[in-house]
Amino acid sequence: MSKFFPTSHLTSIPCRTLSTHHTLCKPLPFVPLLTPALPSRFSLSSPLSNPHRPLSLHPLPDSCRHRNLSIRAFDLSSETQKDESSAEKEKDPADSDESGGDNGSVVKPDKEYPSGEFVFEEFGAWKKFVVKLRMLIEFPWRRVRKGSVLTMQLRGQVSDQLKSRFSSGLSLPQICENFIKAAYDPRIAGVYLHIEPLNCGWGKVEEIRRHILDFKKSGKFIVGYVPVCGEKEYYLACACEELYFPPSAYFALNGLAVQASFLGGVLENVGVEPQVERIGKYKSAGDQLIRKNMSEENCEMLTSLLDNIYGNWLDKVSHATGKERENIENFINEGVYQVEKLKEDGWITNIMYDDEVMSKLKERLGIQEDKKLPVVDYRKYSRVRKWTLGLSGGKDKIAIIRASGSISRVRGSFSVSSSGIVAEQFIEKIRSIRVDVDLLFSESKSYKAAIIRIDSPGGDALASDLMWREIKLLAASKPVIASMGDVAASGGYYMAMGTGAIVAENLTLTGSIGVVTGKFNLGKLYEKIGFNKEIISRGRFAELTAAEQRPFRPDEAKLFAEAAQNSYKQFRDKAAFSRSMTVWYFINKMEEVAQGRVWTGNDAASRGLVDAIGGLSRAVAIAKQKASIPQDRQVTLVEMSKPSPSLPEILSDIGSSMVGVDRTLKGLLEDLTSSNGIQARMDGIMFQQLEGASFASPFLNLIKDYLSSL
Repeated sequence: MSKFFPTSHLTSIPCRTLSTHHTLCKPLPFVPLLTPALPSRFSLSSPLSNPHRPLSLHPLPDSCRHRNLSIRAFDLSSETQKDESSAEKEKDPADSDESGGDNGSVVKPDKEYPSGEFVFEEFGAWKKFVVKLRMLIEFPWRRVRKGSVLTMQLRGQVSDQLKSRFSSGLSLPQICENFIKAAYDPRIAGVYLHIEPLNCGWGKVEEIRRHILDFKKSGKFIVGYVPVCGEKEYYLACACEELYFPPSAYFALNGLAVQASFLGGVLENVGVEPQVERIGKYKSAGDQLIRKNMSEENCEMLTSLLDNIYGNWLDKVSHATGKERENIENFINEGVYQVEKLKEDGWITNIMYDDEVMSKLKERLGIQEDKKLPVVDYRKYSRVRKWTLGLSGGKDKIAIIRASGSISRVRGSFSVSSSGIVAEQFIEKIRSIRVDVDLLFSESKSYKAAIIRIDSPGGDALASDLMWREIKLLAASKPVIASMGDVAASGGYYMAMGTGAIVAENLTLTGSIGVVTGKFNLGKLYEKIGFNKEIISRGRFAELTAAEQRPFRPDEAKLFAEAAQNSYKQFRDKAAFSRSMTVWYFINKMEEVAQGRVWTGNDAASRGLVDAIGGLSRAVAIAKQKASIPQDRQVTLVEMSKPSPSLPEILSDIGSSMVGVDRTLKGLLEDLTSSNGIQARMDGIMFQQLEGASFASPFLNLIKDYLSSL
């Protein structure tokens, strides 16, 4: 019948539970999807559609059923593992410069790279005068009243892409830039943050928290107000100078949990047999279809990820509040639900309503009670240019290419230009940066370096490889650095392998070097419902993916397995080559790093998959180092991705939909049975189609609709 590729999707609910969902898709023959066992939104705070649904856990293996998900779930702590991994690197000659890739990259210890830490420096008298002059000549819509308070509401989804003025939602680049601008803006007295449930991964949360701490270096105040609070929201809020909750605040600091659901029994009852071929014992994609409980390998991986996130949360909260880690764990285990208890134990500054906090800010700024507090919101302040504040860079330019979402080879018929990573568009941007090299046969003078900002769980294997090739070609002419967001796993990590250095957040989800593919056998289902399908074919393997009414023949199963193994070897060998390891070394010493396992940034760094821990600022510092640009010299960061979606695109999409309703419906139906390539969607269950396939049955479509609604 068809190939599918299921992927785990971890989401969280208010009781701090990670849910595992999966994606089904049909790749092209023998072309696996590079999608990880975990999605881009590894979120411990995003609410589900039914927040009151009780937690239900499926039976676990004996080795995991009574396992205590504590910080030290394994014999070796992350620190010990890091030390041992470092010792192995020092002893083994395969880690020397002689094994470097064609872009001259070698795995370096984290400490050898510049930190990129934010250093606040007061402007001199002349620069202050220039800034004031620029403020006077600015357009009215970019002016800010002196003594204003910057207000930002951090809530919901946080995109890693730039946003236009017509776009809703938050943009991580603009949030971070607003903090930097506010630190130097003489018109901004402080920041007032409204923090509510966030729907993003821990990588983005870490980046925002870092900028909160950087802003505090300016000496200006930053106050947080949190009406609805979970672990992720408090993780941000505790970095503020002062923190306030309303008397009726919803908060749940109960700890973190993980759960997984499985369809193996359901599919068995309806007569559907998934035939999955996966390479990598930790590649849990597919488990939801073929298993009825959690595998020991998946349990081990999820436990490790959970321990890393929970341990990091305890450490950072302990440092911010001045409390002992043990005391924080005891507080969580008490099951506190009264806001007053938070104040008594020093978790918050005070209990106040929003208007009371505003009055307190007036008092702090010396504003009369009957006067209005001057504020500027996030959206308006995003229009303020860095040039106005004297923060624009110098003549040296560094290109930033943002790659967010699932990976596809070409743009779909019903997707806007900003949805996901489209290989053909991404490649155009890469080539535009190195075009001078191709035309003049010399080093490009336009950009000194490039940074690939990746926030992707993977997707199309072919698209990932094509982008990897273009990144390698660019890296041969100038420094290219990968900066990872929430997730850069499988196909996302594949892209990063082509760069000269990889920077990840400590809780970025990365790795997942493995492949999985398969097909459905619907023979029993067809027998139950009285449906019959017959195929006339020419060629020994012509029915390999077309005959969903029967299982694989032995020779077909062998071919399928060998093709999957070949794809895995290509992925693994390129990982070894790109990470400056010989294939022999990778196979014999680092095979455990692959096997489809997802790692946090910290663990990936200790195993040589990542070079440095940090955010975009550290990636810029490393790019400057490799481009021989002094660290104290300003550079101009050029965003190669336009803000999205723009108003013309929105109107164009609406117009196209209204004008061609019949064509749209027809195309949608065709998309259920054919495809221009392989895609990987992380939301719910998404089926993919074979290129040029014309053998799909209406019964299969009904099954697709049913499973998609789960």
